[in-house]
Amino acid sequence: MPVSTVAPPVGQWLTSPDGLRWWFDSGSFALDFAYTGSIGRGEAVAHEGLHSPDDLSAWLQERFPMPVGAARTRDLFDAVALRDAVARLALSASRGEHLRSEDVDTVNLFAATPDIPPVLGGGSRQAGRSVQTVGQALATIARDAVDLFSPDHLARIRECSAEDCDYVYLDTSRAATRRWCSMQRCGNRAKVRAHRARQSSKTRADAAA
Repeated sequence: MPVSTVAPPVGQWLTSPDGLRWWFDSGSFALDFAYTGSIGRGEAVAHEGLHSPDDLSAWLQERFPMPVGAARTRDLFDAVALRDAVARLALSASRGEHLRSEDVDTVNLFAATPDIPPVLGGGSRQAGRSVQTVGQALATIARDAVDLFSPDHLARIRECSAEDCDYVYLDTSRAATRRWCSMQRCGNRAKVRAHRARQSSKTRADAAA
């Protein structure tokens, strides 16, 4: 059961070092936000998407379905603190490790503040703010993280099965059988490697016959 009453769309386009642009469905809005920075030891380690308050503003305004105000330097500091806590928790959860209490405290701190309220369309007047604050947006992300790391979902937080990839995702498939960060990316690579291995094995067998 989602903790926040606002549910922004999940998933985002990412670009690999080789220039491949691919769709990453992390399964969680909080995880999407975590991937504005670094998780794990793979290609995302050196990634930083929030260099300035303007970067934070752009990400929030693109992802939330309602207007979010401009971020300030203090907002950027808070956002990075929340993001990095979510990233560490996700990596620990994907490996079956203990969740650090300091990171849990950070998520809970942000989740305890007012989030973006839901809005029912069709009304005749404006209720509440017409533009939401960055703090409210961060609270909404934190509440999604509370849901992400709840007992109901914890066992479904996994790393990609590819040997050279450690992207973390929430497996939302009904049968809980998702293996890859993306079929477009690691799934297809695995299929190509398996095909080549079968062809190589067949060639050796034919040569030995």
